[in-house]
Amino acid sequence: MRVTTISLLMLICGLVGRSHAATVAISQPTFTSLSDYAPTGFGQSFTANGNYSVTSINLYISSSFGGSDITLRIYNFNSLTSTLGGAVLGSGTLLESRLSATAGWRTVTLSVPVAVVSGSSYAFTVIAKDPGGTATGWNNYGVNSADVYSGGNRLNLGSGSSVSKQASDLSFEVVVVPEPSASVMFSFVAAMAAFRRTRSSRSLLFGSKNPLRDVGRVG
Repeated sequence: MRVTTISLLMLICGLVGRSHAATVAISQPTFTSLSDYAPTGFGQSFTANGNYSVTSINLYISSSFGGSDITLRIYNFNSLTSTLGGAVLGSGTLLESRLSATAGWRTVTLSVPVAVVSGSSYAFTVIAKDPGGTATGWNNYGVNSADVYSGGNRLNLGSGSSVSKQASDLSFEVVVVPEPSASVMFSFVAAMAAFRRTRSSRSLLFGSKNPLRDVGRVG
């Protein structure tokens, strides 16, 4: 019984781990320059290519004169009217202490994963804490001057929810946790049912009401 129980527990843990493994779902890694967009704020739109939860966004960044903390927010995005959805779906902060004058990929982890729907449009915005200049520092972000990513565009922030789409793209990656597939969910449910049956069988064999426990006991 013990071997069966351990095997079932390992199967359940394996199914849970497989369904929650983070992966890069969208990647636009190319850039033609490093540019500072901090004074006005900027962003990037993207189209979800599956049903999953976004856990973080990777950006290609270097810092100048110490750099600046940034806040990243994710919104629904209307590509026809170039407007952000009113509610912030999720946000994360990247501290300047994690940046370097040498450009490289940095991860902005969301405080809460954001569930997205395949085929829907979303956008993330980036706002720097410091206004720029040698006194406070600023960041430089990888950008491709050509529109190489077909699922969205680099955005310049305007007033309110309006943004302007640019014929270029940031260097970015969308890191996600995929939704469990139907087969994984079925296997998980079946494994849990088998585990409960095993626990029930052990209770009958070794429980306090088992008459075999009292064989040979002197009253």
